[in-house]
Amino acid sequence: MVFPSSISYWRFNGESEKRWGERSSQTEPVLIGSGDALALNADSDALISAPDGGIVHINGDLNSGLEIGGHHEVILCGDVAKGATINASGFHHIFIGGSVYGKIAVSGSSKIWIDGDFSGALITGTPSTHVHVLGNFAADVSPMERPALLWLAVGGFAENDLMVSVASVGYTQFNATVGRSDVPAGLYPDGPTRRKTERGNSFSRWCILSTSARVIRHNFQVMACRLPHRFRIASSSAFVTRF
Repeated sequence: MVFPSSISYWRFNGESEKRWGERSSQTEPVLIGSGDALALNADSDALISAPDGGIVHINGDLNSGLEIGGHHEVILCGDVAKGATINASGFHHIFIGGSVYGKIAVSGSSKIWIDGDFSGALITGTPSTHVHVLGNFAADVSPMERPALLWLAVGGFAENDLMVSVASVGYTQFNATVGRSDVPAGLYPDGPTRRKTERGNSFSRWCILSTSARVIRHNFQVMACRLPHRFRIASSSAFVTRF
């Protein structure tokens, strides 16, 4: 089960084994212990630290920093603002209800769900990083130390060149699914999925589910321009399949 302590908090209206502290604002740094949990009903405008684990709920945006370790759960209803950073070590589940414009840096094992877009930076950890992005993905991706295992699921658009760039990092295994891209639907890369790196073998494979509507529109316009004048059809959104 993911987010078990958070589910218990919601189910029992905050009456659980965790020591929950509720705040209506946060403009000063906050430190919580491994047996503690924080529910912030506002934006986070100062550093939150939970070095030994714990639970953090933020019913707003993360505008500053979040440092967490041990076993922990983070639920952020808003955005990770540009300039804000989530630094996570240990084992963690992170849910972000908005978009990520800042940085997520993980050094341990992580499962991350993002309901919006991801255009900031992702630093992956060891042994594995799982990232699910419902929107578009355009983040800079790099490992914290050694490239390990990276699984990525994108519901929206991601450029194929970005997938190629991630594969070139040399992850032990990199697998991804992408909802829309700027290349035809199919499995990539076209060539071998395994290659030798200075750290050993690297396996990469990603699946493009459909071509972006804007690529289809561009191809249609090019095709229409090449037809004899009497056969030309004015390009229209009616001819564009939207996924």
